[in-house]
Amino acid sequence: MVVIRVGDHEEEIATAEELERLCRRLREELQRGGCRFNSWYIRIPPDRLLGLLKKAYIKYTQGVVGTGEVIAEFLEENRLSKSLYRTITPTLSSLGLAASGKFTGAAVEVGRLLAEGKTDEVKTRLRELVLRNCVLKEIMEKAGDCSELEKAVESVLAAYGKSIRFDELKYTAELLKMVHPKCEGCDLRCPTAERLAACVEKLIQLSHPHMRELFEKLDISLLPEHLDHVGVDGSTYLLSVRGTAKHIGMVLIGGPLESADLQQLKTALSRLDEKIAEGVYEVYVKILPILEGEEKCRTLKLLIEVVRGDLERVSKIVKLSS
Repeated sequence: MVVIRVGDHEEEIATAEELERLCRRLREELQRGGCRFNSWYIRIPPDRLLGLLKKAYIKYTQGVVGTGEVIAEFLEENRLSKSLYRTITPTLSSLGLAASGKFTGAAVEVGRLLAEGKTDEVKTRLRELVLRNCVLKEIMEKAGDCSELEKAVESVLAAYGKSIRFDELKYTAELLKMVHPKCEGCDLRCPTAERLAACVEKLIQLSHPHMRELFEKLDISLLPEHLDHVGVDGSTYLLSVRGTAKHIGMVLIGGPLESADLQQLKTALSRLDEKIAEGVYEVYVKILPILEGEEKCRTLKLLIEVVRGDLERVSKIVKLSS
């Protein structure tokens, strides 16, 4: 049996059926509308937040609901500074994901959906949670469309008398872009560097068929479609076999290049090599977006390089139509 903190009281959960009932009740509560949390504090990247919630669910199944142990283990596994603890806990609280040192039922539910690969449902639940935060709800309502989210974040926070930090502005906007219906989808026709920065997940997804070909050339038995990735930052993702918490590799995303000049490609690839070490992981995947053609409407290519744990590597350039 485990105890989950829900608002001002605790729920004892002993069976899967009791967890499902709690999740249904939480959904009904969230769907009633209105906002509840007035404090605002978003100081971690959304991908890192999702990785932590998935970890929280896995630990919940082992009877652990306290935030301290889970966060400490998450930071250690991802080789992150322990000092990040002070930015994670208030972020969780402002979204109703933790209270009194314990993960809430909402946090456990989002983690379960992540573990089950239900990405659309994850976005729906996160959107409901965001709308329960009065400050974030105001920002979403103020933004006319997705392109105006950053301006709305800055405007609303300034009105609250906040001294705005760059990381708070960045991560708040990224979280809202993830859940705002107006920001869904990544149309990569006529791509720009700015659009690519907001569509990294789409680039990884479009790379999967080509990754498989390169995995086979290196005799890597893993299949890309059976791997999950979770962001460490905007250019680094940790790979794990779906349904497990063991990290077996990394995806490294380089900044967009203006051409396929050979020397430029070599230099960009060598920069990504700084994060690669022999024998640490089974596989590394490097992805370099390449923009070509007229400024008005460019085409997109990807240089994909797969590096095996012993540093054997193979690469290819592919042209993407969407």
